[in-house]
Amino acid sequence: MKTYIITQKIISIGATYQVKSAGSEDIINTIKGKILTFTPRLEMRRDKEGDMTKVLRGNLFKTKFIIEDPQGNEEATIQFPFIALFKKFTLTIGSQVFNAKGSLAAWNFTCSNDSGKNMFTISKEFAFRDKFTVNVDESIDSDIVILVAVAVDQKFFTQQ
Repeated sequence: MKTYIITQKIISIGATYQVKSAGSEDIINTIKGKILTFTPRLEMRRDKEGDMTKVLRGNLFKTKFIIEDPQGNEEATIQFPFIALFKKFTLTIGSQVFNAKGSLAAWNFTCSNDSGKNMFTISKEFAFRDKFTVNVDESIDSDIVILVAVAVDQKFFTQQ
């Protein structure tokens, strides 16, 4: 599994996240949200200000997020229940469906495929700013899982 650290910047205009590989100080992706919108829209860029690689768009209630390539082609969807006793979500990439369940306090999410294989985990650290550790199986697109972690933050941990 590959491990990534996602940290939300405290002082920024719009939600801004920086992504690093575990054990490295180099920023491999920056995810920046648009301001003054009713629905979340965040762009993933290589390095700090590189080319846009993916877009994360959410609906008004943050129950559905779509991950698109720069041309607007849908690559994945993340579906959160409108009302749920436990925090969970479903990720769909093409014909593959992955189900994730949060821990009791919903600080950790484990996502499995149909056969029960653990495909990725998202763990939120208890800290002043939002910080996540993401472990991704090599068979799944890590950029999509990184954006899933941002969607989890937008849904469960961001007050807007």
